[in-house]
Amino acid sequence: MNDPIQVPMPGAALPILMKQSGKGEYNLSELEELIDPVYKVYGEQIRRCISGLTSYAAQCAAARHEEQIPKLREHVVMMGGFWGTAEDPSVDLYKISEEEYGRSFDEAIAEVRRTGAAPPLTEQAMRDVLTGLEVHMQEMDNSGDLDDLIAECDLMAQRLRAEWKIEPPASQQTVLTMEGMSL
Repeated sequence: MNDPIQVPMPGAALPILMKQSGKGEYNLSELEELIDPVYKVYGEQIRRCISGLTSYAAQCAAARHEEQIPKLREHVVMMGGFWGTAEDPSVDLYKISEEEYGRSFDEAIAEVRRTGAAPPLTEQAMRDVLTGLEVHMQEMDNSGDLDDLIAECDLMAQRLRAEWKIEPPASQQTVLTMEGMSL
């Protein structure tokens, strides 16, 4: 397994990466080359977050807390669409997310309703969800004009932290550490 890697969180990434490379000016392709590996890490963290949110929703279904499931599904599909990539600009990333993540979410809930049981959510999965939500909120903040969505994600993160009894970081995270990945 690869050693853990550390990358700057979205709110701090570009200035940190530019400072580390030591150049004063960049063209667009140089900036892309600089930031692409970091966004691959963010993408993996979001995938882990979506997986964890889907598992959490399955647990809600098993415990008959159905009222939370539609909002969790909405967040999963929205996150998948926001972080989706396609070479063709005419591709609807949210439609692809609905097909991929929405279907997977629905299948997980259907399985729990059929069997009555959901797999346990590990502490690492809980941390992946919370870290993924933080990455997502910072990237939405960087994108601008998404205050309502950021507030929704923040509220969900606060609720999950309270439910899972996980304290927030002492300060705003500036580094994301990922296990099992390489740049």
